[in-house]
Amino acid sequence: MPKKKFEDIPFSPLVSIDTDTPISIDQVSNILRERQKGASICIRSTEGHTNRGGYFFHVLPKDSDLSKCELYNFEKTLVATLPVEQITLFINHCSGLEFNEWVFQFCQSVINFRLDPDEPESAELESTEFDSLE
Repeated sequence: MPKKKFEDIPFSPLVSIDTDTPISIDQVSNILRERQKGASICIRSTEGHTNRGGYFFHVLPKDSDLSKCELYNFEKTLVATLPVEQITLFINHCSGLEFNEWVFQFCQSVINFRLDPDEPESAELESTEFDSLE
């Protein structure tokens, strides 16, 4: 059973894809062309409970050739703007379908260091007793 139910996804209705193999650029392009106002995509494995969770991706196409697609989180905060080819690589990598070195580096250098709007301006740790040991 899913640990959390998402009742208000950014771009409903949810597009659910059950797969154990990487999705193609054509698949993502078709979804985004059909959903010009955005698509919330859930990638799930082919095995498991019918109400199983998955990996969620919220994408809004910004142009007709899909060279600019905005990636959002559940709060509908912009995370990144990428072409559909890189969105597809991102989806496949983050859902564990196919490793990609570019996405790995992108996540390490951009996504993982992003601060959410409700977080403090600085991610610095408060001083501790160990700081005096320097």
